[in-house]
Amino acid sequence: MQNTHLRTYVKKHPDNKMAWYLLGKEYLGEGQEAKANYCFQQAGEVYEAFERSKAPADIWVDYQEKLVEMAEQKEKKHRVRKMWLTLLMLLVLAGLPPADAPGFNRDAADALASALESTDDAAENGSGNSGEDSAPVTSSNVFTAGAFGGGDQGEAALAAAWSGSDSNVQRMAVLGMQVAGNWSLWKRNMPVKYIVQTNSSGKLTAQSYDAKQCNCEPPEVSPKIKRLAQAWTAKQESAAALSSAIITYKKQKGTWPKNVAQLAQPFPNNILGETAPGMTQMFPTLLAMHQQGQTGKGGNTADGSGVNSDSPLDQNAAFIDTLGGQPFLVDRLEIIVDKSKHKLALISGSTIIRNYEVGLGGDRTPEGSFIISDKVVNPNGRSNGEFGSRGMQLSDTNYAIHGTNEPNSIGLDESLGCVRMSTEDVEELFALAPQGTPVRIGKDLLPETTLVPEAKDRYQYTLVPKQNNPNKTYHWLN
Repeated sequence: MQNTHLRTYVKKHPDNKMAWYLLGKEYLGEGQEAKANYCFQQAGEVYEAFERSKAPADIWVDYQEKLVEMAEQKEKKHRVRKMWLTLLMLLVLAGLPPADAPGFNRDAADALASALESTDDAAENGSGNSGEDSAPVTSSNVFTAGAFGGGDQGEAALAAAWSGSDSNVQRMAVLGMQVAGNWSLWKRNMPVKYIVQTNSSGKLTAQSYDAKQCNCEPPEVSPKIKRLAQAWTAKQESAAALSSAIITYKKQKGTWPKNVAQLAQPFPNNILGETAPGMTQMFPTLLAMHQQGQTGKGGNTADGSGVNSDSPLDQNAAFIDTLGGQPFLVDRLEIIVDKSKHKLALISGSTIIRNYEVGLGGDRTPEGSFIISDKVVNPNGRSNGEFGSRGMQLSDTNYAIHGTNEPNSIGLDESLGCVRMSTEDVEELFALAPQGTPVRIGKDLLPETTLVPEAKDRYQYTLVPKQNNPNKTYHWLN
């Protein structure tokens, strides 16, 4: 990438120490050591932190491209905003009498001119408003997650956390996801890999908690941070379920839901079969994200960069504990069934949230794409029937994902084509995956690793009443 892009960015963002560091690396690669040293001096503690980590230069390529891309997007927004403000000003002035005429509203014209002149500054600060609504929301503990599977991924996750820190964040923890092929593996007890925080001098510092990563003897992570991290992962799961339910409601009804209650109705309107703590508080933020088209853009990336932080929702208190101020798992939930490995995974983008062992029917289990059409509690009328306590029909077919009264068949090909799950697993999946969740069945799609929390760490939910269907007898191909 040409360093002219970075020079332009640094001129507009002289306080971005990461940008100074990247520009210095560019100059160093061109043999311009004097310019490089000047940039490194401006980078300050960023230079010290990343030079100590001995990260190879190649890992910054993607980050640099994202930095410039974000700057270009912001500049484009500024131009569009200026265009509309100019148009508005012309329209207002066209309807106003001459300046010396009675009734001339000079205050209105001055206000428009002032708004036009201050557009760039307001956008740069993340808000064009004044007063209480624009007051920054602060948090002492912020979390994100990144893939740590060797190579450069650890440094990339740290870079994302470092660049996302500001004066409103006192401490940010980067949780480590394992890597399996192209997948990142989400767990309830992901280890803390880095903590980025502001010290007493107001400078950012980074502490590695991975002995292999830093080649050091790291300190112990405090019990409080561990508890907060587990609470954060639980919150991200319920946010993903709620976000996906909002998508389904819009597709089914053609309008946006007004509250969580509209998503959690008795059968057959039980888009959400269960509700989880905090959903009511998250709902306005998630709804606004969907209405503004800010979801499903690969936000839960392997490098831990999270979603695009250039958003009017950045400072929303619902996700004050998350890097970027928005949920980490932004991609719609999907289900993948791997016939060759007898696995069923719940995914968001490239992140596997759960990976259960299931029973199948070999060639009798169809391959292809489906959606969850019906969600039924006790599809046989009782919890210990052949379909167990939960059933999720696959489109308008005789196939379903359901429980079983033959738990020994899990991992085998003994069904007539349906996907069998253990009671604990199917009830958790039923709670997480709303109606309309896409389902893909095929071979060699998932890793072998099973991702199932311990009983105490399972997804916590409250079952919506009346989710049985007494008017229908299900004849799925068990």
